[in-house]
Amino acid sequence: MSSSRKFFTVFLFSTYLLILSAAQPDPKSCLTNEDGCWVRCLGFHDNSNSTYQTNLNRLFSSFTSNPGNNYGFYNASFGQTPDQVNAVALCRGDLISNPGVCLSCFNNATTELRKSCPDAKEAIVWNENCMFHYANRSIFGVLDSNSFYSWDGNKVTNVSAFNGVLSPLLESLRIKAAAGDSLLKFATGTAAVSALQIIYALVQCTPDLSQPQCNACLSDAIGQISDCCDGWQGVRIFGPSCNLRFEIYPFYNVTADGPAPAPPLSPPASNDTPSTSPGESENSPRIIIIIVVSVVGFLILIICSCICFFFWLTKSKKRRHRLNEIEVEALISLITLLVY
Repeated sequence: MSSSRKFFTVFLFSTYLLILSAAQPDPKSCLTNEDGCWVRCLGFHDNSNSTYQTNLNRLFSSFTSNPGNNYGFYNASFGQTPDQVNAVALCRGDLISNPGVCLSCFNNATTELRKSCPDAKEAIVWNENCMFHYANRSIFGVLDSNSFYSWDGNKVTNVSAFNGVLSPLLESLRIKAAAGDSLLKFATGTAAVSALQIIYALVQCTPDLSQPQCNACLSDAIGQISDCCDGWQGVRIFGPSCNLRFEIYPFYNVTADGPAPAPPLSPPASNDTPSTSPGESENSPRIIIIIVVSVVGFLILIICSCICFFFWLTKSKKRRHRLNEIEVEALISLITLLVY
């Protein structure tokens, strides 16, 4: 009886995972063959002439004249439940100064969705410049951490050094983006691994999320890097609510970042291995010591000889008469000169 219950529980859980997997398919490449473009289709409706499809067409058409707010974020709803369609669209944060670029990206996204997901009740498209998401459910202010990943470039040669710079960079950007307001939650930054390798990173949340929601979304995305993409030079984690990307080349407008920080300094040389400047021989200190010791030893020998000679001269039995003052002063001067 216990085995049957256990088997039934495992069967139900496996069935749930299969249903969840079928409901959340991995994104596929866009039909437009645009680099860095991915699309995901969820749920389907039977009739292309349905009320839902009509509302969806109205939604798509609205983007030809309304680029959203000045911060590249757009949200709209058309129709009534159960045929209501809701949408959010997010332009990359460094492009918001050019609304025409954002509007063009949104229109390209709707074109892609018409081709790739013609009968979908929910779909989302990501490309280099924007994200577009529509659904037959409420998605505004709703955290969705079902993200995906891609990588490019090559593996880094020193994964430990690379991650040692990447991790604090992404964490600082996460905090900065989450602290944004209801119009923009976006941050970019750079960090130098070495003089020849600089990491460029970008993180962004849809601004309808709260600060805790944005923090949670980006934390989850950052945590996926070690599992899916450890050691790659370029990685992209993207989802309905947030996204991040880093490369070893500029892929966004870097003017706001300022100059890249200098690479970390090398540790000072060990006392056991003295460093030498150009043109300086490692044997120079040893030669100087030998010369100094030799000269000092020679001077000490001369001084001692003079002192001995002085005492011998004053105490010699052969010369009992006292030295006159001139002889003494001459001898003292000679000794002083030798000491100098």
